[in-house]
Amino acid sequence: MALGGVAWGVRAGCWHLHPHQVLSAEDFAPDLPPGALVSVAWRLDGAGRVVGGALPRGNPHGGAWGKRVLRGEGIWPAEMYPPGREITAELDLVEPGSAADPARIVVHGPLHDIPGLVDQPGLPTAGWTRMVTRMRRDSRRIRIQAGGRTWWIRASRMFGVRVVRENGVDVYCTRGGRQAMFSAEADDLDVSVVLLTLGSIPSSTYAPILGF
Repeated sequence: MALGGVAWGVRAGCWHLHPHQVLSAEDFAPDLPPGALVSVAWRLDGAGRVVGGALPRGNPHGGAWGKRVLRGEGIWPAEMYPPGREITAELDLVEPGSAADPARIVVHGPLHDIPGLVDQPGLPTAGWTRMVTRMRRDSRRIRIQAGGRTWWIRASRMFGVRVVRENGVDVYCTRGGRQAMFSAEADDLDVSVVLLTLGSIPSSTYAPILGF
């Protein structure tokens, strides 16, 4: 299990687990669906404990292909559904789809569900060209669309990540290895969408991700 501290405006402390400690999913988020595999956990300043995990194919709460889940205190719960392959215990992350076949997300807001899409519009759809193109750093941008907003996730510096909302609003960035910040402009939808995506997509897709 990967652990990381995520801060909302200020730096947060990490969770420190001793080797003999065994924690269940309920210890992290009591409303996590039964059978979820926890893969990343944060303590979010101003919100509390947040976890990302997977419901593999075959889980009664995971749907036909399985899904990634985000649960925790002070954030809106959310799910991501894979576009092209089943989620299993061994392959529990979601490769972002192309613009023609995006991954799908749902954020459960307090008033209604907010559906959205996650894709990489800069990549060709298949073949050798796709393999070569995704080696280019500027092609690793990930686009998220939900609730009438658009976010872009980009690699930043050597090992960093930056999330920018439309109109150039900075929402999230990593600094100095294991420090991460949400900006003062980030609201509940921003936080839920960003953490769901960072906790669901392989870091090899675009840059090492805090917590992996």
